[in-house]
Amino acid sequence: MEIQLIEPISRKLNRLGRDYLAALHKHMEHLEIKNYYYPLTLICYYDGQLTQKALSEKLDTDKSIIVKIIDALAGEGLVYRQINPDDRRQHLLGATEKAKKAFPHILKVFKHMNSSASKNIPADDMEVFERVLLKMKDNLVGFAASAPVTKTI
Repeated sequence: MEIQLIEPISRKLNRLGRDYLAALHKHMEHLEIKNYYYPLTLICYYDGQLTQKALSEKLDTDKSIIVKIIDALAGEGLVYRQINPDDRRQHLLGATEKAKKAFPHILKVFKHMNSSASKNIPADDMEVFERVLLKMKDNLVGFAASAPVTKTI
């Protein structure tokens, strides 16, 4: 029996993600913002109206990771937390002037990066790509849920 190696789809997606992020960082260097550009844009967009929980849901990310992201952005002087006056258990996220100034440029770079990444790819193909990604996500959620409990070898 011949064994054939199989590259996981995740490696291909990770390589694409690394290439995208490397180019993105180069276009953002002058802003003196290290990471978390997309979460920052969400916080800027919803300035003062977004809770940590809502950000976690929008990013489909664990709440503990969101705390680390917010801490990092706050450490860079980009965001702040304030107690929600309507529900003191919640923290609303606000953007500082530094973040608001960078916000339009970040969006412009996202638009340029997405356009560059999809250059020479028809819009119909990009729609298929989006649908395929969503379907794969759904498939993997179902696959993980059906995984048998096994003992290690």
